[in-house]
Amino acid sequence: MSGFGTPPAGFTPVAFEQWGAELADVLGEERTARWNLPRSAYRPALAVRRDADGAPLAAMLTSGRPATAAVKIVDLWWAASAAGLAAAEALVDGLLEERTVAGDAAVKWEVAPGLALPPFAIARGFAPLREPWGAKGTERFAGYVLWLRDVPHEELGYYAQTTLYTCGAVAGLMAVESRGVVGFAGAGGSDRDREIGFWREATNHPACEPVGLAVRLREEVGASAGGAPDGAPVEVALDHDGPVLLEDYQGFDWNYRAELQEHSAARAAALGVPVSRARVSMEELEVRIREGWVALLLVDEEPMHGVTGAHWIVAHAARDGMFLLEDPWVEDVAGESWVDTHDMPVAAADLDRMVRWGPDGYRGIVWLRRA
Repeated sequence: MSGFGTPPAGFTPVAFEQWGAELADVLGEERTARWNLPRSAYRPALAVRRDADGAPLAAMLTSGRPATAAVKIVDLWWAASAAGLAAAEALVDGLLEERTVAGDAAVKWEVAPGLALPPFAIARGFAPLREPWGAKGTERFAGYVLWLRDVPHEELGYYAQTTLYTCGAVAGLMAVESRGVVGFAGAGGSDRDREIGFWREATNHPACEPVGLAVRLREEVGASAGGAPDGAPVEVALDHDGPVLLEDYQGFDWNYRAELQEHSAARAAALGVPVSRARVSMEELEVRIREGWVALLLVDEEPMHGVTGAHWIVAHAARDGMFLLEDPWVEDVAGESWVDTHDMPVAAADLDRMVRWGPDGYRGIVWLRRA
């Protein structure tokens, strides 16, 4: 389970304006604006500790996507006193205990510019996350994580898509690092050129369908994959015959996209990209990831965002039914940052709900073999 069915004990899922002016007074204008972002879709919760007179000693704001197995400490404030520090530590310890009992895999900590991770957090095991190549302006935040469940892995680099439609391209360019190929390089404008260029060559207008994305990915890994004795470096699993992601099109709009998919299928055959029509279970997904594959997953965003939409994410580690994902989409206007979407843990039952699309719920996966 994701652990977000109910907020932790002692936490209040309410809008900031209902919390009272007392916190705005102690937080200051800039910090208050950050606490007041419209996070309602992402389970915001507040915990406050008070002194004997009812004055706040410490306050902690958390959030977390539905259908994920992590919670994020958005910010932690405490009064400049020994009692305030003790109250802050107690809030963090309470959160860690709650999330462990709930079965979550991680607690993350987002640190805004001008603030720092407190020493007691480091003592409890919070460790820095790898800095992203690009993250839609949220690079200004530092990110830390405390793993509650052991999912051995090396972090992939992270990049947030800069358009509504380039998730497939970004997923592919993040994944190729596992093959020893440079996708993004943290080079500002040149990275966005890579994002748009990859999309233009893989797109089915505007989405990337699985076979076309696999073809472009196979071209991207190029010579690094040639002659590999362990078989094809890129594969496709798609349990649907005929064109996909065309549910909303008719007539000419349907026909030319379907023709492009026929061309992609022919190109896949020429490049030696196998296409399997068998449905992949979450158990098989975990086995293959542990055997050295990275999986680009076609998902429905609804479990995470409450709105149906086709999207590509990357699964790069798994253990005991817990998967670690890179999600190119950051809902920054609602208080998300790359800290939420990098190394994002999701339990198998929740991922099973996501990895399906269309009325038939078909499942599209592009496999990339690690170097």
